[in-house]
Amino acid sequence: MNMSSWWLARPSESKLWISLPLGYTFLLQALTGIPQPATLQEINAHEFFRALSSELFSYPFWLQDLSHLPLFFIFAWIWTWYLGSSERSISILKNRALQISLAYAFLNEATQYFVPMRFPSLGDLIMNFAGVLIGTSFHAFFSQRIIGRKEAK
Repeated sequence: MNMSSWWLARPSESKLWISLPLGYTFLLQALTGIPQPATLQEINAHEFFRALSSELFSYPFWLQDLSHLPLFFIFAWIWTWYLGSSERSISILKNRALQISLAYAFLNEATQYFVPMRFPSLGDLIMNFAGVLIGTSFHAFFSQRIIGRKEAK
């Protein structure tokens, strides 16, 4: 199996594979939930976190909103890869990866209500949902095209 097929086919039954989607979930939460630099300054956070926060918040808001699309595209893709692609990628009743991804996309934005000097953003939420829908749709499309073609041979 080559690398392009590997990211499309469901991994082996080993429970260790859950570390990839869970690890990305924690990374995504850390990146999107980091407080603003002033908040980190007040609590005397480590310089690394203050520098990271300063870098993340130095971009214009529209670019910060737009960055959620690829972040959640990858999130949905990894969960779809781990749980297996659904033949009907947009059917929320049959696609566990889509259910998990949409729920997390909402919860990720809602948690910002509890971070000082942060707030939930409709623009971020729209980009989260768009990334999830595009990620699951692309995974289903390429799974059917590439893996389906190999199985037909």
